[in-house]
Amino acid sequence: MKNCGNWKALPIAVLLAAQTLFGAGCVTAARTAEAARLDAAVRGVMPEAPPAPEMRSVTFEDKDGGLWLSYADYRALEKNILAMREYAARLELIIEFYREDK
Repeated sequence: MKNCGNWKALPIAVLLAAQTLFGAGCVTAARTAEAARLDAAVRGVMPEAPPAPEMRSVTFEDKDGGLWLSYADYRALEKNILAMREYAARLELIIEFYREDK
């Protein structure tokens, strides 16, 4: 008779353990789905890194003890500098976004 009581308790213990594990799995899945939604929302707000500017080639020629630039190379160098300044300004805006002390 004593063994019969143990056999009745075993299915109850198994069912309680299964219910607990199933409930924990559901809570984890719900938290994971909520975390994924929050991550998607944060990614929608975060600024993307600007594309690196395309640099034009500039050729310096060694002439009369110094460096010489043709007019076309001078204009290419000027456009490179302006593109880098614009790129740096965009990066500074992104850095300000990620700083915690605002």
